[in-house]
Amino acid sequence: MFNYKCIISNLLEENIYILFDENKDAIIIDPGLGFQLIDDFINNNHLNPIAVLATHAHIDHIASAEKCQSSYSIPIYMCKEDFLLIENYEKLAGFWKVEAKKPKITNWIDKNETEIQINNFKFRCFFNPGHSPGCMSFEIDGIIFCGDLIFKGSIGRTDLPASNPLDMEKSLESFVNSFDKNSILCTGHGEQTSIAQELKTNPYLMKYAK
Repeated sequence: MFNYKCIISNLLEENIYILFDENKDAIIIDPGLGFQLIDDFINNNHLNPIAVLATHAHIDHIASAEKCQSSYSIPIYMCKEDFLLIENYEKLAGFWKVEAKKPKITNWIDKNETEIQINNFKFRCFFNPGHSPGCMSFEIDGIIFCGDLIFKGSIGRTDLPASNPLDMEKSLESFVNSFDKNSILCTGHGEQTSIAQELKTNPYLMKYAK
């Protein structure tokens, strides 16, 4: 059985997730700006961090990735299609006036990978480019960490450098019809929701309902 905690970061109110099991092993998903918030929760709950998992390489989602990596001596998993965003990390940090070191991605995930296993955590992977070239969602036990693909009532931006609106359209249609409709969506910003709810109410997704 898995539990998770959502922590609101200090940059763009991004959602940091800490997923943990009964053994107290924890995976830090999208560690945005706010390492102290992450570390406090880890220590207060006596958790053992074993990895960072990133849905994509935008700095609001990985500003604390290097700090997590160096503090806990853990690997970082990310889709390799976001390689160029990582290469330009310092420029993005400078633009947002964020003091954060570039993380070293130790485990690049291929876009065609359908599953990854980290200790007892077995994730189903879904490659969904559009918001960034390497956006990827991760499902475990009916919970989907979807980053900035879908929000409650909206979707991720496609007017950013390296974004692609056509890819986003394809990703959205495929995504909502690839999972159980009752799956919980843990989004990159805002409240959690479900695929069923978004197919009924999200103006960007209603057309994909089957």
